[in-house]
Amino acid sequence: MKRFAIAALLIACSTVASLAQGNGITIKGKIEGIKKGRLYLIARTGEEKSDTLGFCDFKRGKFTLKAAASEPVAAQLMVEGFSGGFMLFAEPGTTYSACLSESESFFIKGGNLNDSYTRHMKTSDSLRAAISELQERYDALRSGRKLRSASLVNDTLKHEQAKLRELTNSFLGSNDNVIAAYTVYSNILMRDAGLKESRRMYSALGEGAKKSQYGRIIKERIDRMAKTDQGAKAPDFTLPDANGNKVTMSSVKGKIKIIDFWASWCGPCRLNNPALRKLYDEYHDKGLEIIGVSLDTNKAAWEKAIAKDGLVWVNVSSLKGWACETIRLYSVTGVPSLFILDEYNNIIATGLRGEQLKAFLEENLK
Repeated sequence: MKRFAIAALLIACSTVASLAQGNGITIKGKIEGIKKGRLYLIARTGEEKSDTLGFCDFKRGKFTLKAAASEPVAAQLMVEGFSGGFMLFAEPGTTYSACLSESESFFIKGGNLNDSYTRHMKTSDSLRAAISELQERYDALRSGRKLRSASLVNDTLKHEQAKLRELTNSFLGSNDNVIAAYTVYSNILMRDAGLKESRRMYSALGEGAKKSQYGRIIKERIDRMAKTDQGAKAPDFTLPDANGNKVTMSSVKGKIKIIDFWASWCGPCRLNNPALRKLYDEYHDKGLEIIGVSLDTNKAAWEKAIAKDGLVWVNVSSLKGWACETIRLYSVTGVPSLFILDEYNNIIATGLRGEQLKAFLEENLK
């Protein structure tokens, strides 16, 4: 991925706030390929919040950026008008030198944390490249049915993978700080880890890492996801139906209530709708109610899908797609996504479909 990609950089979403109060950080250097503009140093302070630690205007590609932070942070150097950026671990009271470039000349030097992380990544990246090459050789030998040679390559592959794991674990074990928390958070996002796995990965961090910038962000994620865990009180919300009438979730009565997050453009959702309609017809008189929350942005497409699929239950949508606050409230990362509530709006099950959902309704709506 290009570090410099022409796009609108949402600097307006960042505010000079809490992190920008503390000891000075100075970054001096040059930017290759861009003669003038504005450079920002931005750090995340929450899952959806960032602060600007400092900024400067640069000419002829040279810059001196002065910023401030009250603690070591993982931050990004970003040029206004360009997406992407250059990550560094910025420590209060530290001076850095940098060459921001797409080429091999790129570097950011300075600070114990940043230099340590750079050295580690250089070594681990070399190991990953070797592992990737060995994997390709192994796959080619397997495809050519050269099983003896493939077995020998596989032994070497496993050895290099074990070496990478040992290297990573040793490095993270010696960094009970923002480096470990940043790495764990990156892995959580890459895996789209659920609540249980996120808690497990967070609990493995040391106290220093937990108290750091990204330790707090992981905790924020866990607390958010816990709000829609089984046994929790379902977060209430109010959204408009197709006629513009506001519907509040808690006001919809039912012995069992299903909140179905879906969209007209979602193939699996549309395939699931007939089964959901059949269950509704069978159990509605026994106390089943459904609230369909659509991720659509096109009202006509949403209404057409409701009519075509015969969704006769309550249907609401902000028509903001993934920007809908209710989606965030329920930690929905994919559709269809179902939450099953009791009559008191407690979440009693999630993710049930097909025969599992039918059996659950049968048991609970006797």
